[in-house]
Amino acid sequence: MSNSVTSTADQLEQTINEWRGRLLDVSPADAHVKPSPERWSISEVMGHLVDSACNNHQRFVRAQAADSLQFPKYDQNAWVAEANYRELEWTSLVELWYHYNRLLAVVIRNIPESSLAVPCTIGNYDPCTLEFLVTDYLDHMNHHLRILAERVGP
Repeated sequence: MSNSVTSTADQLEQTINEWRGRLLDVSPADAHVKPSPERWSISEVMGHLVDSACNNHQRFVRAQAADSLQFPKYDQNAWVAEANYRELEWTSLVELWYHYNRLLAVVIRNIPESSLAVPCTIGNYDPCTLEFLVTDYLDHMNHHLRILAERVGP
């Protein structure tokens, strides 16, 4: 198993463990309020991260069973709008995000070394490796959490 994949799984677990309590401390009212009509609420950002987990779960598993992977790009704004995360109980959403990512850490740790180089094409983007998708998943999550840090607090 690749050190980068093991490190990514470890960092993923560390991140979700650090953020779970911070997120649960946010009141549902604060989580669901939109800062402006065009910006996502905290709950919509977390819903987007659940959508990302769902899409990447499939990518991580399907790529292991293939010589190459073609996967559709997803329209993040449509997914967030159609899921209507602002109507979901806040605690349930945080726990869904937390537990889904615990599962993904296990999935990531168990990707065979031989699968890490599988070429993956998402939508019309250039192909990348499964290993890149794994590390990019965590980078994407951290990008959104850094932005949320200003709204959530310590």
